[in-house]
Amino acid sequence: MAKRIIKFTPIAASVALTLGLTGCGSDNDNNKYTPDPVTVYTSEVSTNFNTQVSGKAVKGSLMNAVVTVSTLNDVGESVPVAFRLEAAAGASYAAESTTSQADADAKARAMLTAANPADVITSATGGYSIYLEDGFTGPLYITVSTSKQGDDSMVKCDAFTGCGAYDSAPEVSDVAGMVNNGDSAIDFGEWYKDDLELQVVKFIQVPSPVAASVRGINFAEGDGTGVEQYFANVTLYTSIAAKTLLDGAKDGSVVSDEAVAAASLKTLIQILGPEAAIKAAALLGDVSLGGAVDFSDISDGDSLDAGTLALVQTAVSLQSVAGAGVNGSLKELIASLSAAVKEGKVSNSDNDIVQKIAAELQKAVENTSLIFAAVVTGEGIDEAFAKVAENLAITDVDAIAKLRDKATKAVQKVQEKAKEKGLDKDLKETAKQLKEVLKKIGCDDNCDAGDDFIAKTAAELELQVTNTTSELAASAELVTAGTTELATVKALGDAGLDTAEQVLAYSGAVFSLSAQQAIYSQLQLELTGKLALAQAIAVTAASLGEQYQQLADQANALASAVATQLSAVTTLVIGINEEIIRSEQAVAGLDLELGVAKNNAQLATASLDAANAAVMTAQADLATAMIAVNAAMLDNQANAEQALTSAQAAIVAATNTLAKAAALATAAEQAKAAAATLMEIATEDADKQLATSLAEDAQLSAATAITVDEQASIALASATLLESDAMVAIATFTVLVDVKASTDDIRNVTLVTKSGGEALFDTAEVIYDVLTEAWDLGDEATDVVSTRYPDWTYSFDKDALELDLVNSKTDDMITVNGSINNKAIIFAFGGMIETVDGAKVHIEILDDMGVALEDCIAANAGTATKEQTDSCLVINFEEEVSSDTAVDGKVLSVDGWSRVEIVDGDSGFIGTLSITGADVSELGMITATGVTGDIDFTAMLSVDWANENDNYAVDIELHNSIGYKLSLMAEEGEDFMGSVNANFAGAMMKFGTVTEITNGISVEYIDGEIIDYTDISFLDSSK
Repeated sequence: MAKRIIKFTPIAASVALTLGLTGCGSDNDNNKYTPDPVTVYTSEVSTNFNTQVSGKAVKGSLMNAVVTVSTLNDVGESVPVAFRLEAAAGASYAAESTTSQADADAKARAMLTAANPADVITSATGGYSIYLEDGFTGPLYITVSTSKQGDDSMVKCDAFTGCGAYDSAPEVSDVAGMVNNGDSAIDFGEWYKDDLELQVVKFIQVPSPVAASVRGINFAEGDGTGVEQYFANVTLYTSIAAKTLLDGAKDGSVVSDEAVAAASLKTLIQILGPEAAIKAAALLGDVSLGGAVDFSDISDGDSLDAGTLALVQTAVSLQSVAGAGVNGSLKELIASLSAAVKEGKVSNSDNDIVQKIAAELQKAVENTSLIFAAVVTGEGIDEAFAKVAENLAITDVDAIAKLRDKATKAVQKVQEKAKEKGLDKDLKETAKQLKEVLKKIGCDDNCDAGDDFIAKTAAELELQVTNTTSELAASAELVTAGTTELATVKALGDAGLDTAEQVLAYSGAVFSLSAQQAIYSQLQLELTGKLALAQAIAVTAASLGEQYQQLADQANALASAVATQLSAVTTLVIGINEEIIRSEQAVAGLDLELGVAKNNAQLATASLDAANAAVMTAQADLATAMIAVNAAMLDNQANAEQALTSAQAAIVAATNTLAKAAALATAAEQAKAAAATLMEIATEDADKQLATSLAEDAQLSAATAITVDEQASIALASATLLESDAMVAIATFTVLVDVKASTDDIRNVTLVTKSGGEALFDTAEVIYDVLTEAWDLGDEATDVVSTRYPDWTYSFDKDALELDLVNSKTDDMITVNGSINNKAIIFAFGGMIETVDGAKVHIEILDDMGVALEDCIAANAGTATKEQTDSCLVINFEEEVSSDTAVDGKVLSVDGWSRVEIVDGDSGFIGTLSITGADVSELGMITATGVTGDIDFTAMLSVDWANENDNYAVDIELHNSIGYKLSLMAEEGEDFMGSVNANFAGAMMKFGTVTEITNGISVEYIDGEIIDYTDISFLDSSK
């Protein structure tokens, strides 16, 4: 903005008035009157409007909706901002003031704002575009409103289950864009009147080269217009985020990139939930950069990736909730959700109304995702609509059938549009994936973005950068080829167009080049979408923190590369149009219309023949590739690897076939146009026959292209599925190698469990039995030989509950210190025990037995963990006991645990052993957690007495990279059976079936191999 100020001083003003106003004033003395000098301040504002802000208002689309544009002042109030509907340069406004220069400046600025467009309304797709002043920076506040009365604004229904009912049924209409079946229900794709306001708060940065690369200046480089572009869609999500930003501004918070990112993140996590929000990772930094897709009318440049589908399916579901008319209007629902998100509680809100809205939205989202996945994939349709009917409380058979018919047709329309726009490639897989993700939206407890969430978000962004970079590289070859061909054609024209021979050659070259014009125009739209995506990724990556700066730099570089390619494609499209115009002028100048038409028809014929031949070759290659795909097996590693090779070869063949089918379709369209042009001006039969024959061939080729495209799409889906399954199988079989090795390690683990468990059990039994025996000897005794265990000599103090035992044969020692706590006797104990297998078990205890006992008491009370104690034994009685009555008390259960070290025997062990049982004479459960050799594990042997026949269970977990687990169960007298499991792709997976054999187990693994593992003696012992 340039400002020119002219300032008049009092002296200058006096001179001017003296010269210009002489004789205009007098008095009775004939003296001349000279008025006081006047100071006039002048201000002129000259500015440009080249900062474009554009987007779509979708809930579905808002047509003819009123758009208001403003900014926010320091206290968060909405104030006018200057804008225009078209880019403009050199706009000037001048104002004068006799008060002050500041007043003159303010008046000039006010004139700038006063010149804003009086009416700004959205297009039929909800689109809008405005231009701000160059250099404008700060918050931009945009609202888009529709009304039930008084204007032409309308809202489009894009909910599969409908958006409620009309106040009165409209007339039947089949007019394109305004189709209505005439019934009272507001169905998918129908327009209706509603009071609705959507809003967005956008932060416009100070222009800089870095910022430009992030925003994506898609026109500044290439055509010289200097227009900078921001994307600002207006949706449910931007409206919710705007509430947080606007209220924050009123409370003194500054609207900034960081504030927009925080509001966007909070909105998506609270509404979608963490898992779905990660799918929309690129929008976590600024939710206005995407998500504005009208399901009922998918447009050029739209996306149907998982993140966008999660946003859209949730948004359309809210529309159906509003249509039910129970929880308020759509405007009221958005207001309630906006307030809840700002508070940080939606599904877990303390507000009953918000809780109900969240519950109904969850049901509606489930309905939308079920219907979409079922219809798109053709799987589980009956089950899906049964659940939808249940959620909607519809029991009438006819009503359910009507719902199913309408919703199915709605999704089919989405599929058709997706295919038309080239967005159907991964639609089936994405639909199935989202059905699972959207089973639970929102968050109940931890709704903050922690380190794990941020890491997953970064991983998703990295994947998007990688994929977009690959796609950009693929299209670069097409752009290079087109640019080269355009240069060749242009050079041909520049060489001269003076003769018929020159014009015919040139027009033929232009005709061939123009065949690709539609492809380049489509690429232009796709690149615009990629530019928005790259911008969104960069914004989100920048909001994740300094540790992700490299990711932000990669996204910025990607945005720059996309902008460069977009500029090249834009130049290419413009260049082709220029050559078409030059060709038409040259042809007209020499009256060569008929000759050119015949020449183009011949070129089109040759092109059509070549395209058909290429399709036939591609079809043959694809058929061969699909033989291998159909024969593929995934039953072992070798077959899975071969299947992957076959699948990838088929994907290449199918992709090539799709490209050839597209080329055939393009050639057919060009042939139709060439035939029609020739037929229109042909006078001779031969020329007319050429046109007729070409038209017929073009029609047949167009049909062939459609058929081949459908066949190749099916083949690509099949090959892609096999590729995915093969990769999973290969990864599974890779883990299987570790699973088999882990099963082999079980031998050592089970020995530890058996030896240690028996030692601990024997220790508990000796302690209990000796105490029972000592009770009859009085209050204390020294060096008493046990009558029950003659090898053991003991000393005891009944009142202090102290017991020391020594084994005269093995020199084993046990020290016990006890305490009576109401219905339990708690012992701290330790010592050295030798098992029947010869293993020495060191039961660890503190040197201070008093402290050790206090630790045991605390663990039993739950004020400390068992891991914080050493070795403890708890005997629980039916009633309260004392030192005098304990021996006669009824024991309900025993709980014991020890930090032990097995120092001899077949394997060493350091860790914790524990026992639990309903009686010390019967073993209820043994648990071992620790390390033996190089094996870190937890093993548990248990028995369940609840049934007539005892049920036994064995679970052994290895604390290794695959989370190995062996699980076995058996009834008394029966063999053990179970499974071998391991962690795969974040979930436990069964890798083999286990059966008991003599002295061991036999495992049949998923690759068909059966391996016997013997010397596992704990099975019979546990029984």
